[in-house]
Amino acid sequence: MYKYYEKNGYQIMYYRFHSIFEFVEYLTNTPIKKDIFHDPSSISGDYSFCKTQSFEEAIELIKYGYHENFDKFMELKVKLEKYIQLSSKRNKQYNFYVGYVPDVKAYLEGSPLSMLNKTNNVRKKIDIYMNSSFCGESSTEAIFNRGAIVLSLVEILESLGFNVDFHLLEMSTIDRKMHFSDFILKKENERLNLQKLYFPLCHPSWIRRLNCRLIEVTPDITSSWSRGYGIPSKLETMKQIIELKSNDIIIPTIDELGIRGHDIIDDTNSLFNYINALSEKDFELKPVKKLKIYKW
Repeated sequence: MYKYYEKNGYQIMYYRFHSIFEFVEYLTNTPIKKDIFHDPSSISGDYSFCKTQSFEEAIELIKYGYHENFDKFMELKVKLEKYIQLSSKRNKQYNFYVGYVPDVKAYLEGSPLSMLNKTNNVRKKIDIYMNSSFCGESSTEAIFNRGAIVLSLVEILESLGFNVDFHLLEMSTIDRKMHFSDFILKKENERLNLQKLYFPLCHPSWIRRLNCRLIEVTPDITSSWSRGYGIPSKLETMKQIIELKSNDIIIPTIDELGIRGHDIIDDTNSLFNYINALSEKDFELKPVKKLKIYKW
């Protein structure tokens, strides 16, 4: 579950959790390193910053579900999904001996390649890696919008026939030291559980209480982490640590995505444009048009 290793010049404190239960058990049964964290943020954070009254409340929400505004979240997601579309970029038509439709011109010319066929290089398995960390200035609205858009994206990819492994990461650095946790909250053979993912993707306390507590109990943590708990790792850092395949999707920080939390459509297009520009994929996320949508 935990290991310390080096990669590409980074000293990495790495966790991998296979369930929320495993995560909660670790947090609630591992003591805070009080010699380093004299005023732990997981305890001292106020409601305006964390949107929970206490660490214990955050634990209850991750264990039993977060329901506030969930109906409005579902309304927003349904509206978004009507406008989110993918287009294939690598389906090419060519002449061959066999195919899906005859090429009349080639047939009349006596060509043996008288059938039209298509290449289809779309990979049916996609891993999505999202760094759920965010800076202290990120607004509740921006946190919510990013989470809602990513949940919609995962569900749409699955409805289009892709099998998705969804990795929710927390990756932050101080100098060349990295705190990296990997939560596999949805495997490719599992149905997407929106209620389970709603809290970790859309609530500030996922980072500001629970992942702060994970840093506070980490065996190899040093005193430099007590002053701010690290800086969210940017895309280029993430790509040095994660072994990406060509069609995988990596979702970095709110700031890098250009998400502001003011308009869900603007934020959706910012995220899509970022993904489209990231690498040459087999598909493209089309921009979402303006539509009348619930204002938070």
